[in-house]
Amino acid sequence: ITLKTPMPYYEIMDNLISDHRTDEARRYLDEYKTLPVHKPFLVPVYEAYIAMADFDIQKADQIMQNALNEFSGNSGFLFECGQYYARKCEYQKAIEFYEASWVADEDKKPRYTDALDGIATIYKIVGESAKAIEVYDRMIACIKEEWGYKEEDAAVIEVERKKRKLLK
Repeated sequence: ITLKTPMPYYEIMDNLISDHRTDEARRYLDEYKTLPVHKPFLVPVYEAYIAMADFDIQKADQIMQNALNEFSGNSGFLFECGQYYARKCEYQKAIEFYEASWVADEDKKPRYTDALDGIATIYKIVGESAKAIEVYDRMIACIKEEWGYKEEDAAVIEVERKKRKLLK
């Protein structure tokens, strides 16, 4: 059965990759590539994750490096690079890609705050609470200024909660 929407493919591939069932993941990736609504920049990302699941980190890194040549201006790809390097615990590299993703969307406001959230999460992991708080402040500014939310709105309250937790 070939599905016409990409979301189930992401879920299936993610689960197969987590189980190291890479041959099956490759088959679904091949199907995914035929969908008119597929995102071309995700193909090498999934190829890299499949290589990682096959314990071939060098191949995975090479796939990502090659894809960077093609998709270097794509904020979605840059975000996925951040995700990739965060998964590898290469946190400084992940932060650089998250920042690049954020900057690449400068002219596409209002921006989603996922890249900033990734940065804040890394700072929390490495114990740099002050830097995480600064990033949460950037998120709050985006949510208010670009999206028009107010202090009492759930989106602002949630980030404020995360920030307060670090302040304690």
